[in-house]
Amino acid sequence: MSGEKDIGIAPPGYHQHYYSDRDWHAYAFLFARIVRYSQPGPVLDLGAGCGYLVEAANRWGVESIGLDGSPDAIEIAKQRFPEIDMRLHRLTEALPFEASSFQTVVLNQVIEHLESRLFEFTMTEVFRVLRPGGMVLVLSPSKANKKERRADPTHVNLISPSELRQALTKYGFVNVVPFDSPLRFLGNSWIGQGIVFVVFKLLPLDALSATANAFAYKKMTAGAAG
Repeated sequence: MSGEKDIGIAPPGYHQHYYSDRDWHAYAFLFARIVRYSQPGPVLDLGAGCGYLVEAANRWGVESIGLDGSPDAIEIAKQRFPEIDMRLHRLTEALPFEASSFQTVVLNQVIEHLESRLFEFTMTEVFRVLRPGGMVLVLSPSKANKKERRADPTHVNLISPSELRQALTKYGFVNVVPFDSPLRFLGNSWIGQGIVFVVFKLLPLDALSATANAFAYKKMTAGAAG
C-alpha cells in the first residue's frame, strides 16, 4: 500500500485470495453475537470486505450497511448479492453518517490493518455514529499470534487483549466485555486444545491469547430510551 489515501486498504487481489471460499453462513456466528448482545437497530460494518456479514444481516431482515476502501471487495459483494448496501469509503475520512445513526458498529479483522493514529481516528468516528446504548464489536488477531502476523503482511498494528480493552475505555466506551480464544500452544489434538482452554479460562493472559476480541457500549444519555 502506498500513499496516505491507501492506508489500511487491501491491495488488488487480496479479497480473492483470502475470502473467495466463503459465503454469508461463515459470518452467522458474528450476526448471532450482534442479536444476543446489542439491541434492534441498523448495523454498520466497517472494513466489510466482500460484505458477508452485511448479507447475513440483510437476509435476516436487519438493516445493514457495509463500508470498504477496496473497489474489488465492493464489486465482489455486489456481483454475489446485487441488493447489498456496500459503499466505497476510506477510513482516513470521516464516516459519511450523522451522529447516533447506528445501533451496532462492527470492526471484524480491521483494526490490525490500521496504524495507530488511524485506529484512534476510526474509534472516535465509531463512537460518534453510535446511538447512546449502541454497541461496538471488535475482532482482531492478538499481537501474541505470531502465525497471523507472518501470514498477512497487511497486519501492521496487532494489539493485545488488554490494549484493546484500554483503547475502548479511552475512546469513551463502557462495559467492555472480552471474548478471546487461546493460542494452540499444545497442538491441535482435542486433548491439547482442552487443556489449553482450561488454562486460558483460569489465566486469560495476553501472552496466551490468539485474539483481541471485545464488545463495548456507548453510555446511555439521561432520559434516553433503552
